[in-house]
Amino acid sequence: MSRIPLLGGAYSTRSPIASSQRCINYFPEPNPPNAPVPVTHYQRPGLRPLVQGSNAPVRGLYRASNGQGYCVIGQSVASIAADWTLTLLGTIANRSNPVSFADNGIDIVLVDGSTSGYSIQMSNNAFATIIDGTGTFVGADKADYIDTFLLFNVPGTQQFISTHSNSLTFDPLYIAAKTDYPDRLVTLVVNRHEILLLGSLKTEEWYDAGLPLFPFAELPGAYYEHGTLAPYSVATADISTFFLGNDLQGQGKVYRIRGYQCTEISNYALSVAIRKMLANGNTNDAIGYTYQQDGHVFYVLNFPTGDQTWVFDDSPGLKPEDAWHQRGWTDPATGALHRERANCAAFINGTNVVGDWQNGTLYALDPTVYTDTVNGTPGPITCIRGWPHVFSGEFDLTPTGGLKAPVQSDGKRVQYSEFELDMDTGNAPSAQTVTLRWSFDRGHTFGTDVLQSAGSPGQFATYPTWQPIGIGRDVVFEIQHTIPGQAALNGAWVNAKVLRT
Repeated sequence: MSRIPLLGGAYSTRSPIASSQRCINYFPEPNPPNAPVPVTHYQRPGLRPLVQGSNAPVRGLYRASNGQGYCVIGQSVASIAADWTLTLLGTIANRSNPVSFADNGIDIVLVDGSTSGYSIQMSNNAFATIIDGTGTFVGADKADYIDTFLLFNVPGTQQFISTHSNSLTFDPLYIAAKTDYPDRLVTLVVNRHEILLLGSLKTEEWYDAGLPLFPFAELPGAYYEHGTLAPYSVATADISTFFLGNDLQGQGKVYRIRGYQCTEISNYALSVAIRKMLANGNTNDAIGYTYQQDGHVFYVLNFPTGDQTWVFDDSPGLKPEDAWHQRGWTDPATGALHRERANCAAFINGTNVVGDWQNGTLYALDPTVYTDTVNGTPGPITCIRGWPHVFSGEFDLTPTGGLKAPVQSDGKRVQYSEFELDMDTGNAPSAQTVTLRWSFDRGHTFGTDVLQSAGSPGQFATYPTWQPIGIGRDVVFEIQHTIPGQAALNGAWVNAKVLRT
């Protein structure tokens, strides 16, 4: 038996003859040097309901600087108590797009892309519409904070504005423009104590220069040849800013700005998936968020029109070709996979909280839960993992088969007599199964799923095994299961014999 390891995440290329590795609802984690395998795959966290508001999309979640949580569900703005009780504070414009929060320690501001903006006094949660007699504030898509100032983009222009220090007072002089390239300012974000102005094609960086007429100035030399058409794709974690890119050469790449370096973090396979989504609609509605759990930092990129969710693991040591996986929600009625239910995220009450894009529910992202409870009903999490192409095995060095050696098949046929899964079993509350399917035509088509037992509770030494498999020159294997318990995956073993023709 030879081990066929799983070293990375999802990687399905333009042609399946190069790679046909799906990785859905599993993510890879590198192991220490003395582990049985270099990488183990774990199931993504399940959804544990915390509270449900109105039957509408959760458009935003926010943890204020004082630790208080807030959310927007449909038109409703609410505070979130420690016991997850929602208290209605006010209502905003009837839109479906994501919202943006920011605060200066005194007031929270909320913008939603309309011509209005809203404020919440942090001392008493008093809610109000922002009134600006100067006409400087005309609404915004994005709000952020730096050095006692609240910042806003001016929709449809190259401009951004700032309040006065520690106030909600606007000043016609407190306005500036992205001018290094004449593209539109799509959004802004503060990270590493600096302001990134992301245009539709290029991005520039500003800082608090302490100037008397307008505090901010462009940082010399901090300029990036990529922008974005997807304002809600922008998200930050630590000193990294992530976004779905667009530039003069095209679109379909994902970038990370870290320490004045803008690096592509997407790979060829993800770019192909994005191109296909663009062909069937658009990706400008992409929504990104970040969260940290069990030592991993994840950038989650949802494509509402494309109905897909892709996740980048920003953990050390992972290369872009290994760091991406897909996530999905399984519709219990049809068994079909769709983009995940989460629309936004924040760390509130010591919990990684996400909001449902449809039904107004706030969930905990819980790594100890292996189901998605949506509309009160626990549903399965469909886990899928494909292997790299297998075209090696043992070869009889003598006609009688007395001496064998592992070799590459080099175009010869391979007889696969057994496939044995190396998976953590026996952790679910009832007996479970896992299916295997395989392709003899280099990943173009797959045969029927073949079911095998994954053990009953407490049967930790179960190794699901399929035999025989058949004969082929280039075989691709793929497993699938909905096990409601720990089912970490180390890879598999295969018994393969390279034939003489």
